[in-house]
Amino acid sequence: MAEEIWHLAPDARAAGLLALIELDAKRFDEAMVWNDRAHGADPGDARYVLQGARLAGLKGDRAGAFDRFAALLRAAPQSGTAWLEFVGAANASGRAAEAIALCAAAFDADPTLAVALQALLNLTRDAAIVDASSLPAPAAVQQHRPISIVTCSNDDSRYAAMAASYARALAGWPHEIVRIADASSLAEGYTRGMTRATGEIVVFTHDDVEILASDFGDRVLRRLSTCDMLGVAGATRATGPAWPFAGWPYLHGAVIYPDGPGYRVTAYSRTVPIAHDIRVMDGVFLAMRRDIALRIGWDAEACDGFHGYDVDFTLRAAQAGLRLAVASDLGVVHRSYGSFDERWEASARKLVARHPELGGERGAETGFVARSVPDAAHAMALVDNWARMGCAR
Repeated sequence: MAEEIWHLAPDARAAGLLALIELDAKRFDEAMVWNDRAHGADPGDARYVLQGARLAGLKGDRAGAFDRFAALLRAAPQSGTAWLEFVGAANASGRAAEAIALCAAAFDADPTLAVALQALLNLTRDAAIVDASSLPAPAAVQQHRPISIVTCSNDDSRYAAMAASYARALAGWPHEIVRIADASSLAEGYTRGMTRATGEIVVFTHDDVEILASDFGDRVLRRLSTCDMLGVAGATRATGPAWPFAGWPYLHGAVIYPDGPGYRVTAYSRTVPIAHDIRVMDGVFLAMRRDIALRIGWDAEACDGFHGYDVDFTLRAAQAGLRLAVASDLGVVHRSYGSFDERWEASARKLVARHPELGGERGAETGFVARSVPDAAHAMALVDNWARMGCAR
């Protein structure tokens, strides 16, 4: 019946149906003939381009599959899961470099096109680059300036794991860990910790953090040389009582999370390895010179719980004219995702009352892209290779 329709008057839908019938019978060459007829009859319908790309892959025509996927995504970048199929075609055809360029261009043109960013992350290598010619020039050796790690922790085992991780990451660096075990709020505990800290650089950190970068001190100092306050996730717009409320394309940074025996690397934008002009940041990790911490100060009166302290602190820093930035290559693992419970709601109301700009409209989309890897070595390799893929600003 479909053939009769086609012979009476070439109709793209009839040819597309015939392609599906031939595909079901696993006659891929015949299916491709009908698919090309469908596309010729209606070149504006992206469904036939997608069908052709899939058929080319089934036929074993890897180059053809790649070319068809690429043509589809250039013409119709909103083609959803086709981006993820495109990754497979790129890897199968050995044309990852071309695919990376296409993904980057599409996301740069539309920074809300999350699926293109996900495809880019999937194409990023998670093994160390051994070709020295492909590596960036080595950074200048950083002077080992004393670092104070300040944390609030009433859990001995969690604190011990965190302290051991920082000790490994800062091996050879003069550093101390200031633990506040009886904080009534994070702002109150950080205030006490800040006054006890002796290091030139102070890092305020949650106690469920792990550091994967072996040259962590160098990385922190390198990034702090271009800003006054450094985090790992934040937004260039302050429009709600939580930094992710800004939505894409205002979110930046990267955080790693546990994923079974391995890790899950999450990224918020392609602005890597560092994004500037940040307004609010996540409090899981914040680094700065001690004098800046003292100058801004943690407000234990306004932030009397364990939520909102970070948005208040970083927003006041931005309002004071300090340069805030988030880095994506520090290798910081956070062992919890946080929650928006009743206590958070109470803190949020206080924050909005104190900072009217936080009562703005929530971003249309809040999210991230992520990829799982089996171990710490793969996680850091992915983080470092991702940092080479971006467009720092």
